[in-house]
Amino acid sequence: MRDLKVQTLGPEHIAQAYPLIQAALPEVSLDAWAGFARALIHQHERPDSGLLGVVSEQGYLTGLSSYRVARDLLHGRTLTADHFVAIDLFDRRAVVHVLADAIEALARERQCGAVHTTLQEKGGMSGPASTMSTLAGRGHQVESVCLCKILPMTAQETE
Repeated sequence: MRDLKVQTLGPEHIAQAYPLIQAALPEVSLDAWAGFARALIHQHERPDSGLLGVVSEQGYLTGLSSYRVARDLLHGRTLTADHFVAIDLFDRRAVVHVLADAIEALARERQCGAVHTTLQEKGGMSGPASTMSTLAGRGHQVESVCLCKILPMTAQETE
């Protein structure tokens, strides 16, 4: 049985978490990640946002998710878990379960009526061992699809 632990990540964990972000989003630079993470982890300013990490028995981060609490038109107070990443050589599903348990507990603690999870990792959305299929087995369901259109910068914006 694995002994995976979940912890709230602080500023000292930003660099350690970057390889997980880079694996899921290779186009994100360390500086971009650090700025994004720092904005989420200022708990005294924003108690309803932060980073959760899953730590292996050897002390390595094997799972990561940012979170924020906001109002949703359909579900009311909702915890959104973005950048949900689980990477493990031995048992990826165990990492997904531990991280999902922590997110669901955090949502209940924050009196949320729903959890929205955004998967952006390459390969995390298909196959029997995928993050998506593991979460579906826990009762998560596809409720909507988010499309993204990258807007090229205009000549004025590049100046």
